[in-house]
Amino acid sequence: MNDAPGPTPPQSPAEGRAAGRDLSVLIAVLGACGFASNFTLRLVDPIVPTLAEEFGRSIQQTAILATAFSFSYAFGQPFLGPIADSIGKLRSIAICLGGVCVAGLLATMARSFDAMLVLRAVAGIFAGGIIPAAMAAIGDRAPMAERQIALGRFLVVMIFGQMSGAAVSGVIAHHLGWQAVFALAALLALASLVLVLVLLKPRAIADRPRLSPAAALASYRKVFANPTTIVLYALVLTEGALVFGLPPYVAAILNARSGVGSSEAGLVIGSLGLGGILYGILTRKLVKRLGPARMTTTGGLLMASAYAVFALPLPWWTAIGVFLTQGFGFFLMHGTFQAVATELAPEARGSAVALFACSLFAGHAFGPLLIGAATHLVGTTGAILFCAIGIALLGVVTPRVLPLGGSRS
Repeated sequence: MNDAPGPTPPQSPAEGRAAGRDLSVLIAVLGACGFASNFTLRLVDPIVPTLAEEFGRSIQQTAILATAFSFSYAFGQPFLGPIADSIGKLRSIAICLGGVCVAGLLATMARSFDAMLVLRAVAGIFAGGIIPAAMAAIGDRAPMAERQIALGRFLVVMIFGQMSGAAVSGVIAHHLGWQAVFALAALLALASLVLVLVLLKPRAIADRPRLSPAAALASYRKVFANPTTIVLYALVLTEGALVFGLPPYVAAILNARSGVGSSEAGLVIGSLGLGGILYGILTRKLVKRLGPARMTTTGGLLMASAYAVFALPLPWWTAIGVFLTQGFGFFLMHGTFQAVATELAPEARGSAVALFACSLFAGHAFGPLLIGAATHLVGTTGAILFCAIGIALLGVVTPRVLPLGGSRS
């Protein structure tokens, strides 16, 4: 498939309406792909205690499954971005969906922790080629004035996967066994692959760089020629560590506090997605009324407040509202980061967004290790409060170090 940006001739009203319909179909299908990717991303968090018991490992050791996925997701990006720019973003997404499907099926047959660790790493590599390429494809087609809103619509569909992966996996594991969770992830990836092949068509005109190390390096030189690049990637790496370091420990925290199991933990972690859906529904109003700078600050302070409440020994069900608030705050901040990322280097958008995802998931990978160390040093409550302070500072500092005027829609 061939989907890099081409020239944009003047459009008649009928052509404009057709382009709008095509963009809507693109967002819906790519949202389904993001659903499948995010489902496999979050499905392990609620069943960490279940897998720990299955493979005879501690909670801290089993949480490394999340790190393996995120590490592979992150550090596959420097290769996946140029591949998407070269062979076409839609073709790249289709191949990666096939990889996620196969990795999910093999995970159902894993008989050792080491095998599961390898399969989660493989799944992370392929999942890493889906959402960044989808964001770049939307960036190719949506003008900057509408891009943050288009990405918000994409997020609404995509986040259902994050929410479902967390909320559903605990319930399925409880009633059908953990193998059924990975089988469902494989089925969702396969269904999304069929949608891409049937409903999405290549662009008529597209300029794609030849796939080679030299071409990849040239694309990255374009990305880093923008002085905003390093600042944005550093911010999103920090964001990823502070936001996603805690979920692998949530099931154990809630079990220690209230004696609940994976089903309840899945509902709590899944409520992050509800906050994201709320953001997606309100994106247009939020962008117009708050603007990017206030969105990042407000998001950081909301997440900090949510963490502070979670530090209190409250009944487990109160954490649903806490994580819903955190999810809304995260996407207030991250949605702005995404819009900026799509404009770092329009002629190498796939590479720019891939490195953006690399930074986010490097934070994902580092986060559980950071929270584990903090828990060892200052206890669970201290680790949660550490996250609260860090994310509040990130929200306050971001508008002072990152140019956000260009991301206003």
